Amino acid sequence: MRILSDEMKNRFATGSTLCACWKLTSKSGEQSVLATDHDQPVEFRGETYLPGLALTSSSLRQTLSLSPEPLDLEGALSADGLSEADLRAGVWDGANVEIYHVDWAAPQHGLWMWGGYLTEISEAGQSFSVRLASKKSDLERTVGRVFARRCDAEFGDARCGVDVESAPQPRCDKRFATCRDVFSNAARFCGFPHMPGNDAVISGPGEKRDGSSREIER
Repeated sequence: MRILSDEMKNRFATGSTLCACWKLTSKSGEQSVLATDHDQPVEFRGETYLPGLALTSSSLRQTLSLSPEPLDLEGALSADGLSEADLRAGVWDGANVEIYHVDWAAPQHGLWMWGGYLTEISEAGQSFSVRLASKKSDLERTVGRVFARRCDAEFGDARCGVDVESAPQPRCDKRFATCRDVFSNAARFCGFPHMPGNDAVISGPGEKRDGSSREIER
């Protein structure tokens, strides 16, 4: 919940001196761009946002759901450090985006509105169409290992270790039997083929336990 002072509430209620300020930071963290849709530079939180933002966007949404809440933009974004060539080259793919509403007449009054990542860019003549995803999209990423019977390595990568060019077949179905019998690579199998199966999970007390639930997936 945001708590605003009475003065800030009044300024945001009228909206006559409000502007949008955008901060883009490349995924590498080595480049950043500060832009505003105001016609003069705006000093906000010790940083200078330069004119060069002319975008129309879908509504900014902040809800209690876990949906990534995408934001679509169309228009022109021309600012120091941001070129069409870089956009086409993917320099800004996955860039972190922070959006603020700031009172340009009294820039100490500003409010964070939205944060997310730049996910898609498409070119249309002299303008660009951009799609952003909110930071809730982080909740959809797989973090750490997934415990499963099948291998979670990519065929031929450093964890797998198989030389794809000399392999007996061009792909792997990620089963332990294939890794062992086809590629002779059982020692580097990145799955858990001996995990108990569903029978072991749902079996009750006193039921026969002969090890069959631990049978390797074939």
